[in-house]
Amino acid sequence: MKTVKRLTEACGRHARLCTVGAVALLLAGCGSKQEFYRLSAEKSAAAHGESSISLGVGPISLPSYIDRSELVFQSGPNEFQIPPNVSWAGSLQENITSVLARDLQGILGAREVLSYPWPAGRSPARRVALEVRQFHGISGSNAILDASWRVENQSGLTIFRGSGAFRESINGDGYGAVVAAESRLLEQCAASIATSLR
Repeated sequence: MKTVKRLTEACGRHARLCTVGAVALLLAGCGSKQEFYRLSAEKSAAAHGESSISLGVGPISLPSYIDRSELVFQSGPNEFQIPPNVSWAGSLQENITSVLARDLQGILGAREVLSYPWPAGRSPARRVALEVRQFHGISGSNAILDASWRVENQSGLTIFRGSGAFRESINGDGYGAVVAAESRLLEQCAASIATSLR
């Protein structure tokens, strides 16, 4: 009977330890801070005068490896990583569209730049569609954007095609520095697109 009692007590202690361990792991998981980031438009030098061009940005297509809620980083020549608890604050596709629209508005001095899908009853005279092939940060290095675009008229006919590969140094540590570099990449891309719209 004593042996059975000792075994019962040992099992009870083991169960309590397992419960404590599980709770500790749960609390550790709950304590992990979730970080959210958004791209932002750069303060481009305003164009001289105001453009009367009616401009729209979109649609924008993303490669599957970045078309997700989490941030993606290149950690090696053939390796990518997704850090835990680090996400985009909303749709990356919508964020890129709105930032590119604001960058173009600042560069061209346009009164208004619409984001795709166009509001009801609005049809921009010039439309910029963008295909992103690469858009990510490289650990300990820089951020890259490889994209092609086409400019369409109001009828949807392509009147110009362009492409570019852009790089920006990551100034500082942390994910915020990477996102800031990616924001500057979009301004570079907007400046290249703007040359075909002037």
